Order: sequence, then structure tokens, then C-alpha cells
Amino acid sequence: MPHYERNIRLILFLILPILGFLLGWSLSQKNAEYEPALTVEINAGETTEELVIEEPVLKIKKNTKPKDVDLSLFWETWNGMEENYLHAEDLKVETQVYGAIKGLIRSLEDPYTVFMTPDETKKFEENISGEFEGIGAEIAIRNKQLVVVTPLKGSPAQQAGIQAGDIIYKINDEPTHDISIDEAVMKIRGPKGEKVVLSIVREEERNPLEITIVRDNIVIDALEWEMNDDVAVITLAQFGTDIVSEFQTVTAEILLQNPRGIILDLRNNGGGLLDACVKIASEFVDQEIIVRTKGRKFGDSGDIMSGRNGAFLDVPLIVLVNKGSASASEIFAGAVQDHKRGLLLGEKTFGKGSVQNVIPLSDGSSLKVTIAEWLTPEGRSIHEEGIDPDEIVEISDEDFENEEDTVLRRALDLVGTDEMTAIMEAEEVEEDKEEEIEGGLETEEEITEE
Repeated sequence: MPHYERNIRLILFLILPILGFLLGWSLSQKNAEYEPALTVEINAGETTEELVIEEPVLKIKKNTKPKDVDLSLFWETWNGMEENYLHAEDLKVETQVYGAIKGLIRSLEDPYTVFMTPDETKKFEENISGEFEGIGAEIAIRNKQLVVVTPLKGSPAQQAGIQAGDIIYKINDEPTHDISIDEAVMKIRGPKGEKVVLSIVREEERNPLEITIVRDNIVIDALEWEMNDDVAVITLAQFGTDIVSEFQTVTAEILLQNPRGIILDLRNNGGGLLDACVKIASEFVDQEIIVRTKGRKFGDSGDIMSGRNGAFLDVPLIVLVNKGSASASEIFAGAVQDHKRGLLLGEKTFGKGSVQNVIPLSDGSSLKVTIAEWLTPEGRSIHEEGIDPDEIVEISDEDFENEEDTVLRRALDLVGTDEMTAIMEAEEVEEDKEEEIEGGLETEEEITEE
């Protein structure tokens, strides 16, 4: 073998392992930019976690710079402030940076997309961990106003007289204009025994109300059930962490009663875990789409299916909803309605159907950003639209004062009857007619164009 060939082989023998090592190190660094994160959507507000999924997300690189963005005006403003502001001792770089970022996020006008500082991120993580101290009310942003979705049953908020639909315009005399959900939650929550004053506007009241609430430990009794004659009435306060095991426990007891129908009460149920919602829906709906997700990026869109062999697939079902039914409750109600599995009675639901992803940032802060929205199996948007019941039944002021539940009474009269079947069939016929009309109009337009 010539001498130069031997030298080339020696060089390759030394260099190739080094190149392989460098390539492997480079790939490992690239993959390290990805880490598991928690996709969380908070229950319209002050209670527990909502719609939790685990998925990989891309960490935001610290040195990433936006393309084609001229930030010269920003720096002009920054320098002008630094050089001229009277109280120079109040200028704090970290506070200014966080303020600028929050302003950027608020420009989206999406109350569910927020930037959280390290302290706010820590409190947020504590808020979704389980039991907490507060007033026990679901809150949300609607038309740029902070509103109560629902007070939880037996909570300090309910006992103090807070009602679904109340607009909170002050918290302890601080205006809520332009407040985010997370900021509102942090202001309303606090140690047990301490007071918080909510200034509210209520539709039927001429003057604003000031309601003082004493904070307490919030423990939610998520499931209650009873037999009313031969009908099982199940009340779900939320789709919480333990609700599936609780539901499965009572399933056997209900089946032993051989009910002629089931009434599932989701009124004032502000949401909960998506997984719990799907598993309970699987007891009523067999291998069907429960909810669709529609997002911008690959992986954020798709269909979530129910399981098989549910316990109540053939039992007549009526679901009760109202304006305090939100998020996971609306997903459940929409699936029942779209699959003609049962009848919805009550009021139009709240309309909370967006999905947020929590992205950890380099200094311990985080970005909670809207990544998708929930759609019913037939593709109807839930967010800001809500779900219309098949039959509207409202509780009158007189019935409310007398603690008469008009909606439940109507459901007990209907469930499992020919009238219930007739209402469902009438709804189906009406939908078919609408489709025929739409089809006819399209044909007419096509003929006109020709």
C-alpha cells in the first residue's frame, strides 16, 4: 500500500469518531430545546384546573429575535424615559421589561392569553394543584368585563349572594377594567377568614351592589345523586380529579335501581378536566366524537373519541344546563345534542371553549397562550357561542324564592316519554329542512351564475 494512502486512512480513522461525537452532541442540544409542559386551561376562573393535557412544547429561546420587526421606536421611548423621567429612583429594569411584555400580550385582546412573572407563575401552579382558599366562584371575561360564571354550591360566594352573570367592576375598590383572568383570581383569593369586597352590577338591579365575602377553604362536593321515583338524578358540580372514580362507584348503584331515565344536572358546572368529561360521556355515548379541536399548528387539531360499552347507552337521558354551565360542561352537552343521545333543557350555556398552553420561560416566568378552540362533533364553535338547549326552561323569580326547580320538574315529566322523543325528532326534522333550504339556495345560485 502506498505511503500516502496509509496516511489518509490514519487521518480518517482519527477524524471520523470526532465528527460523529460532534454531530451527536449537536443533535442532543437541539432536542434539549424541547421539554414536556402542561397544557392547562383554567376553569373560567377562580376554582380548579381545566382541560389538562400533557404534550411536548417548544421552549422559547432566550436569544430569539423576531424577524422583520423594527424595534427602534421602542428603544427611543425607553431611552427617552430613562433620560427624562423625574423619579429616576423608580425606574427598575425588570419591572419595565415585564410591563412591556404584558402590554404586548394585552394587545391581542384575548383575556385567556397572559404573561406571568416568576411570582405569578408560582401562584398559578399552586392554584391548579387542588384545594385552595378563596370565595368559590367561577369567573371569566365577557365583552371586556369581569363576570361571574357561577358561584359554587355551598361556597362563601353563594352564601354571600353572588349570582351567575354578575359583573364585577371593582375588587376591594380597585377597578377591574383591562384586568386578566389570572390577575383577578390572585386579587380575589386570599387566606381563610379574610374579607374581600366585590362591587358588582346585576342586570335586574338599578344600582351597583357591594358584597363582602369572607374567604374560606373551598372543598367541592363534585357529585350527588338520588332516585326521584324511578328516575336517577345526578348532579355534577365539576369534572374534577376524582369525579370519574366517584361516577363509576355510583354507576353500579344506579343500575341496580333499573331507572327508566337519567337526568344529568350540569347547571352551574364551570368545567373541569377534559379527560374526566370524555370518560363520563363514554358511559352515555358509544365510540363517537365527543369534541373536536381546531388549532393553528399540527397536533393542535383533531377529534377526541368516547370509549365503548358504556353503562347507560340505552337509558333515556336529559341534560340540564344554564348560563353557569361552561367549558367541559358545554363539551358534554354539545356531544349529547349532536349525537341525538338525549335532550338539553334549561338556558343557553356560557360559551367558554378555548384551549391554553403554558410555556415556561427562561427566568421562571411563563406565557399562557391560546392555541386552539373546542368544537362540537358537528363542528359548531363553543367559544363565545355557547350551546342552545333543545327546550328553553327558566326558573321564574317566584319559583326561585319558593325554591321550586321548574327545570328539574319539567325534566322529570319528560324523561323517557313519547313527548321527549317527539321533541328530539322535531329538532331533527327542523335541521333537515334547514339543510334542504341551504342546498336549494346553493343550487339556485349555481343556476343563476350559469
